[in-house]
Amino acid sequence: MRSVLLPALLFPLSLLAQVIDYGWPAMPCAVQLNCDSGCTSCALPVNEDPNFFGNDVGFLGVDVCPHPIEIGDNAVGTYGWPSIMDDDHMVILTGIAFTPTHIDSIIIRHRSTAGGPERLRVRFGVNESLPTAEIADFAIDGSFSNTVVRDPGTVAAGEGMIFGFFSLLLQPYLGAGGSWDLDDIRIVGTTVDATSVQELGLPANLAKLPAFDALGRPVIQRKAVRFYFDGTRRIVVE
Repeated sequence: MRSVLLPALLFPLSLLAQVIDYGWPAMPCAVQLNCDSGCTSCALPVNEDPNFFGNDVGFLGVDVCPHPIEIGDNAVGTYGWPSIMDDDHMVILTGIAFTPTHIDSIIIRHRSTAGGPERLRVRFGVNESLPTAEIADFAIDGSFSNTVVRDPGTVAAGEGMIFGFFSLLLQPYLGAGGSWDLDDIRIVGTTVDATSVQELGLPANLAKLPAFDALGRPVIQRKAVRFYFDGTRRIVVE
């Protein structure tokens, strides 16, 4: 009986997981990556939930060229990473949460080619555009493998905001001219249960929300939305 009941009890929890997946598919979309020697890839993620979604990726200070690695599977080669890490070279990912969402894991599938960067620094922040907080520093393998960052934080609206946003900065370094290749970046979140809500005033029609820029910053300030929640539930997908 236990083996029957346990999946049934866990099934509702699995429904709470929300995934933002950057997979660089070879398909047309609003934001394209292309180069003369490679192919064309979509730079927008697949978002499972309209209340928790990612924006297009920014590549700062490096050259980018998508290449197919398998049929139907593209990877993005990035070139020009420095030996000494600096803020002139980075990959910037941002996302938005209209409801408080805990990010349970960030899974980065990547590799470094000959002469490519040897290490990857990861920075993360909530409601700040260029965070300084370093949450991980990993060695980069020469073949595709998954690097997992667990529990970087909870994204929720601050004072004067109708949504919260996160910024994820990836900074490979110790490079000598080779490429750092990104196959997939998956961000897995869980909606946080609210224990009480005051002054809840989210618009009913999301199409009428105020504009926000590429880094997720609101252009128009609205009445503060205050959430009181616990963040004890965790789901990690690999």
